[in-house]
Amino acid sequence: MGYVIEQERKHTLDPNYLRHTILGKSNQSYENNNKLTSVLHSESWLNKKCFILGGGPSLKSFDFGALDNQLTIGINRAFQYYPNATINYSMDSDFYDKMKRGDYDKPGETPVYEQWMNFKGLRAFITPMELKKYGSEVLLVKKLFYRSVSRDLESGIYGGCNSGLGALMLAVALGANPIMLLGYDMKMDENKTHWHGGYPDKIIAEFKQKLGDYRKEIEELVPLFEQVGVQIFQTNKDSALQCFPIIDLNYALNH
Repeated sequence: MGYVIEQERKHTLDPNYLRHTILGKSNQSYENNNKLTSVLHSESWLNKKCFILGGGPSLKSFDFGALDNQLTIGINRAFQYYPNATINYSMDSDFYDKMKRGDYDKPGETPVYEQWMNFKGLRAFITPMELKKYGSEVLLVKKLFYRSVSRDLESGIYGGCNSGLGALMLAVALGANPIMLLGYDMKMDENKTHWHGGYPDKIIAEFKQKLGDYRKEIEELVPLFEQVGVQIFQTNKDSALQCFPIIDLNYALNH
């Protein structure tokens, strides 16, 4: 997936490449897989509160049971630790492949892919930029290739360069308002990259740089979020992402 992203960036100035290669493969993958719009639509969560679980280490000791009965979107490996999430969202198709191969498995523990298949919520991926056939349990979100904030799930969402942004865009497209961000730290706690088990192949220096890129991309989209009238709140006052109002999590849960 990383190679595909680099190729897209390399050929960004060549509209024919984007139109006929990346876009064509992405559209074909979307048609060849199951779709999130088969079970949800743009107003499914209209004006309802939503909590999104990012991967930041600030959630290390969080009691996820506090989110039961709330609309929630977990990101990537969140399904292993909070099986009651409404949706689990991912961006990278190689994350799916690594789960199936057992790359994240640990001796004596239930294989991650088995946990994935036992997850009771909806399993969503944004449409990949390559030809890809997922298992029937995966529901694709249509990918937009231009920067925008879409409130139309059928038209698709702009997923950006990280799953945190994509999950936020998905909540907006479902009509959620307000949206509470948990674990959107955009920084590391010492050498801890995530509150969960993380990813074995992460290179710390590179990941720190990527966190800065992720933060900047979200910050640049704030005016567009404001234009569509969605309220987004940050629940971690110590986060490096400070472009949204801070709200106390307990208050957000109870009001």
